[in-house]
Formats: sequence, structure tokens, C-alpha cells
Amino acid sequence: MNPQALPYGPAFGLGVLVPVTVLLLVPLVIAARRAGSVAGTFVVVALWLRYTAGAYHLYMFKPLAVGLSGNALLSIGVTAFGLIFVVRPANLALKWLLPVYALVVLALVSAALNGDPAGGVNMGVKYAYMTVIVIAVFQALRCDPEARFLSWAMISFLPLLVFQALSLALHLPKGSEDGDGLVWIGGYNHEAAFSVAMMTGFLVGCFARSAPPVVRVAFLAATFLGIVLAGYRTTILAFAPLALATFLSGLTLSVRRDQRVSMAVTAVVAGVLLVSVGVLLYSASFADLGAFLSDPAGLIKPPRDFDLLERRVMSARPLIWSSYIYAWAEGTPLQHLLGFGPESWEGLFKVYPHNTLVGTLYELGWFGVAAMITLWTVMFAAAAASRGERFKLIAAHFAFFLLNMATMPFWQVEGLAMYGLLCGYTIYAARAAARPRAAPLRPAYP
Repeated sequence: MNPQALPYGPAFGLGVLVPVTVLLLVPLVIAARRAGSVAGTFVVVALWLRYTAGAYHLYMFKPLAVGLSGNALLSIGVTAFGLIFVVRPANLALKWLLPVYALVVLALVSAALNGDPAGGVNMGVKYAYMTVIVIAVFQALRCDPEARFLSWAMISFLPLLVFQALSLALHLPKGSEDGDGLVWIGGYNHEAAFSVAMMTGFLVGCFARSAPPVVRVAFLAATFLGIVLAGYRTTILAFAPLALATFLSGLTLSVRRDQRVSMAVTAVVAGVLLVSVGVLLYSASFADLGAFLSDPAGLIKPPRDFDLLERRVMSARPLIWSSYIYAWAEGTPLQHLLGFGPESWEGLFKVYPHNTLVGTLYELGWFGVAAMITLWTVMFAAAAASRGERFKLIAAHFAFFLLNMATMPFWQVEGLAMYGLLCGYTIYAARAAARPRAAPLRPAYP
């Protein structure tokens, strides 16, 4: 094993991957059998397959059949299976999914107008994958209102935790995105996808309320540490609201109802102290973020106007965003409205847009940006209308929004799985809150 940090994700080799995967199949089978419903089992297995495949990136990124990579074939297979055997057709008409369908229609129209129908199909498959996850989580919760299947879904994240532990044990780091340190991502190709997957694990742990407290706390601690070891600043920053909300609600709900006010005050003080410690620890890492936020308009300008120092701010994100925005501005009026087509940046730019709104503007134009913002707004409103775990749901949606500002979870299958889980849970919680409570029975008098 080479201990030197690599610019791309280290690979373990089949001699390590295969036996570890076989061992990980044992808890998966147990979790799948106990998930409680077909939909719950589907969610557990679909997530496990995605996170296991990430460790095989040397093989899964290569074309395997009809020009499609192993990852693409896996996503198509999971989506097709879910649509045929899991999703109830009536649930495809859930009103909260209308913005998703609008994005699919815009992708197909934009792709056709720009002469690249394949790009529209690819984006349509990605959104279909997310939709299947949304509905499967929703259906699983309807069968299991206590969300016991989420306790078993924590098993789906064992591949991430185990392979990350192996990268530490075998000393197989990857060079960080900024080249200023080491990150540990368990055989994944890049820390962005790995950290988003680990953040999804933390999200599942947040809502796995039926899990034994010791197991749940240990899982939350393990995924928290995993995100820190992955070292992806965007995910660390976006993850903070969800982690803080989980900490505050966990402390508050751990005592009797009559003690919750005083405990809430204590939790807030402790939360402020934790945030202060985090700011001190990561102040150097996020110093350039402060520089950008102090004058964001000053760093959105023609790419040729960036000097050497400006090109390094936030891992060159302002330069990347400006490149896409100014390229979009040079398009035709129709392209301003509908963009240059899904995935049209590939082959023209060195890196993807690193911002969902910037990427959507370039690919789908103003109509696409409007549809994306509508989707986020609809889901955030559903979270605000929910009952019981509203605080954590709102924090989770805000965390996902922050994630979209400096990376593109909608471009990653890991990000689509995360948002699918979050939206499925949110839709169920919103519907449960809207359902009228049964009136108390009145005694009958003669």
C-alpha cells in the first residue's frame, strides 16, 4: 500500500473490497428482512448498493454495457425496480412532486432544443431515481409511522464507515481539494460524494427515533466523525445546522416535560459554546469564505479579470461560477430561458459548476432556476407545516440548501438519495400534520 496522499480517491483493490463486501452482506440481509415493508426494504438495499459501489470507483466508472458506466447501470436498475415493484402509481401524483416533474420536462425540452436528447434522458433518470426514493420512504412511513425501518437503514451506511476505517488503518489518504492536508474517504473517488453520503447517514440517524439510544448516539457520533475526516469544507459548513439542531433537540427531549424549558436554555448555551469552538477550529479553513461574503459581487466578474489570489479564493469557486454565468450570458435569448441543455458543460469546462443554481442556470436557464427554487420552497414549506420533528426537518432542509451553494448534490447520486430521503420523510410528516385528529368520544347519555 502506498502511504502517499493521492489527488484522486485511493482504491483498495479487489483483494480487500470483495471479502469486506461479502462480510457487509450479512448485516444487510438482516436489516432487509426486518425493515417491515417492501418499501422499507427497498430503501435499505438501494442505499447500501449505492454506497458500496462508491468504493469500487475504479470499476464502476468504466463503461460496462451500451456505453453506460457501472454506476449508471446500477442507478437505472434500482430506479426501474422501484418503479415496477415498489412505487404505487397513485403516489406518483403527490402534489409535492410537481416541481420535480417540471424539472424533468424542462430538461427534455432544453436537451431537444440544443440537439442533445441523451443529456435530457440522463437527467430524467437521475430525477426518477430521486422520485423513487421519495415515494419509497413515504410508503415505508405509512406502513411504519414510528420509522423503525430507519433504524435498520443505518446498516446501509456500514460500507462508508468500514471502508473509511480501513483507509485509516491501511494509511490510504487522499490529498485534500486545496492541497493543504489529508482526507480519509474509504476508497471513494472524491470527498464531495463521500461526505454527502456520510451526511445522509447522519440524517437517517437523526430520525431513527426507534433505535436503541446507545446505538443511535454511537451511529451519530461515527457519522459526525466521518464527515470531519472527509474534510470537505462545503459539507462541514452545510452539516452544522443539522448537527446543532439534533444536539439541541436531543438534550431538550431527554428530560421530563416540566424540565424542558430549563434544559432548552442549557442546550442553547451549550450549542453557542460548541459553535464558538467550531469557528475557532475552522477559522483558517473558512477565512476565504468570509472574504467572499464581504463583497460577493466583486468576485462575480469576467474570468479574465481574476488575478492569481482571486483564483484561489474558496477553491476557485467564484472563478468557476463566473465562467458559467458569463458563458450563459453569451447565449441566445432562448438559451437564457431554457439553457444550453443538461450536462452540456461536459467537454467545455474543466469542472462542474459547484453551485446548483449556477449549474441550473447554464443547463436549464431561468425557467430551470425558477423550478429548482420552487422545489426547495415547496419542501421547506412542507417541513414548516409538519408536526413533532419540525425543528430538525427545517434544519435539515436549510443544511441541504447550504450544500447546494458550493457543490451540486443534484448532480451526484449520493445527493439525490439524500434529498429523496429528506423529502419522503417531510411529505409524510406534512400529510400527517394536515390530517384532522379524531375527536374524543363523548359518553352516551340515556
